[in-house]
Amino acid sequence: MHTRSTTKRITQSAPTSECDEVFDEQTEMVLPELGPTIELENDSFARSLYQDLASDSAIDNFLKSSRFYSVPERRWKLPRNYSKLIDTNFYTPYCNIISSIMRYFWRDASRGGSRKVVDTHVTELSHSSEDPSTHTSRPSLVIKAAGPSFELPSSDKIGFSNIATCIEVQVEGGESPVWKQLAQTAIYARQIFIQQPNRRFVRALSITGRRLRLFHFDRAGAQYTPSINFDDDPRTFVRLVLGISSPNEADIGLDTSIQWELQNGRKVSGTLSTRAADNTEKVYTLVHVAPFFSRSSIGGRGTTCWTVYDSASGEKMIVKDAWRSDRRIAEDVHLQAAIGVSGVVQMVSSFENRIDTRVVMKHYGRSIIHFTSAKQLLCALRDAIAGHRELFKRGTLHRDVSCANVLLGIPGAKPGERGILIDLDMATRLGKSGFHPAVDWRIGTPLFQSTSVLYSVVIEEPNLANPHDHVDDLESFFYILTYIIYTYDSQGVSYPMDKLLGQWNGYSGVSASDAKGIFFVKERFVSDAIAPRWPEAVLDVFRNFGSFVGSFFGDRMDTRYQEREEILELLRDTASSADQHYDEILRIFDTGIEALEKAENEEAELFEEDS
Repeated sequence: MHTRSTTKRITQSAPTSECDEVFDEQTEMVLPELGPTIELENDSFARSLYQDLASDSAIDNFLKSSRFYSVPERRWKLPRNYSKLIDTNFYTPYCNIISSIMRYFWRDASRGGSRKVVDTHVTELSHSSEDPSTHTSRPSLVIKAAGPSFELPSSDKIGFSNIATCIEVQVEGGESPVWKQLAQTAIYARQIFIQQPNRRFVRALSITGRRLRLFHFDRAGAQYTPSINFDDDPRTFVRLVLGISSPNEADIGLDTSIQWELQNGRKVSGTLSTRAADNTEKVYTLVHVAPFFSRSSIGGRGTTCWTVYDSASGEKMIVKDAWRSDRRIAEDVHLQAAIGVSGVVQMVSSFENRIDTRVVMKHYGRSIIHFTSAKQLLCALRDAIAGHRELFKRGTLHRDVSCANVLLGIPGAKPGERGILIDLDMATRLGKSGFHPAVDWRIGTPLFQSTSVLYSVVIEEPNLANPHDHVDDLESFFYILTYIIYTYDSQGVSYPMDKLLGQWNGYSGVSASDAKGIFFVKERFVSDAIAPRWPEAVLDVFRNFGSFVGSFFGDRMDTRYQEREEILELLRDTASSADQHYDEILRIFDTGIEALEKAENEEAELFEEDS
């Protein structure tokens, strides 16, 4: 299969209508998610698909019996002149042909209504609530679907939650350029991924006259075929229609290990099947019918997280589905190394199929930002840092420390498990050189990235950036505390984002790195507006933690101008003192926790005396 990768610059004329303007907005959202797209140089991919769904002889028998295909003329019975149909029933001939294929091969599904081609060119299909309310789509045709992975939209009879795919139809001679066809089908695919959370891939057709293109979308991005004349190759056309309308949910790109029960067309309960540690099948009950986390972008990891219930143990679990690059170590490898480490998420089992991974993990509390007391905050952050230390000692570096990746322990958790470090997708193993891979500004959340990571955006050769080390991650832990100190009070009540954090969040690259550097140079960690919101014990932890992280800033700045060997020597010295660094930080937190506990005890004694 010959391919070529394309990253076309999108240039458009000014919008001529509100519809054009909305399409432009949607295009700007979806195209960056795809990355480089693959333009296939021939139709071998399309011809290779769905061979098992219909044999050549079965298709030939259909063509002989179909009133929509002329065997003598070797063509589908479509109008020779489309101009007369544009304002009336332009879509009807295509709808009839596709429907006839489905009725012939999918008799039961067609009669039962589980698969049906529908003309939707004047029907507004609602987008996800994540998108602006003005965003809707009107595909020419859709394959309406019913079954254990589909449900009725909340307010309409048809939407992206109950269709197998979309088919775009355009008049010959007035068709959109290929990039626009890609953008349009990508908009549809994105909504299908969002509204069908067990989607693995989406395939859509774009038809112009007597020619079609197949667009395929998955977590690696997009690829599309050249224009194929379906008069010349009716068998491929029939198989593609069968593939995108198949009653078998796996054929159309759904993960059938996740299934739902429906009532009145809506999901009410469900199950998730996976492989247990002994490689036997394990079935969990979904606690909620929807995932509690799901990435909306087409390309990337496609991370989806479910809360499930294990009836055997009576415990709740977290199941994390994700795609990874085949160049990246799977998360379960890092989680295997973390087994028995307090303060780090514990894996129950994992299953990997090529680059599609599923990990079952223990269930913990919510994100650290949902703390309800100063002591709970310090204990959670302290135990997560201690867990990070143990991971680092075992050769694993997290590299993506943020508020979202530190959870509160379960109520009544013992010391060591009061805060849990999760999400090891971006973690790395210590290399033979004695270093971890270079810092990379594309990894992590900018608000919590270290100054070195942020600065790496200007380094032309990424491999020449400083190795990512434990100090970078400790700096990220400090930014978690900074964010919480500046945007919450000691009881967890939120406040508007401070100007300082607004700069950190609004800047990028070197500007953000410099803004954080200035914060350390000035050493004025606590403003007058923030101080009254927190006990002095917490502010002491904050100041001392900030001073510790700031003590590395000068040396880190110097590495921007030093020779490579000087830099590596400095980082070797830093790595050799890692235990001392963690000891110092944990001492700072333990001192703060002891001070809070002392204050609590004194307050309790006073209350007893008064009563």
